[in-house]
Amino acid sequence: MKVSDTVKGYLQTEGRSNVLATTDSEGRVNVATFGSFHLADDSTAIVMLGDNRSYENLQENPFAACMVTLHGKTGLAAQGCRLYLKVRSIEDSGETWEEVKGMVKARIGDAAEMLKHLVRFDIMEARPILDFGQGV
Repeated sequence: MKVSDTVKGYLQTEGRSNVLATTDSEGRVNVATFGSFHLADDSTAIVMLGDNRSYENLQENPFAACMVTLHGKTGLAAQGCRLYLKVRSIEDSGETWEEVKGMVKARIGDAAEMLKHLVRFDIMEARPILDFGQGV
């Protein structure tokens, strides 16, 4: 699906929180925060992962969800979106991998060395954090 300008705006906001939920093949859930989550194009999200539980889960089950939250407003005024995702590919090298890793390294320095995998997701659905039928 092609995301709206509203969703694009959320994903371009500095200081947002990105929480990725994954499950393994038996449905056991993992939730983790990632700063590298962003849009590659209007229907593709990407994230860099290390050798961690999120990565392991995505190898077993390609479905995930990411909640993007903008800070500052709480309760019923909370802003952001929920993205429902499916893994398209996982890359461990290549031009895009190098480019994204370089961007992350510019932000977090040598801590980026733990990132080994570039995951591309198809965005299947986007919903607001608080869904009252208003769309996003």
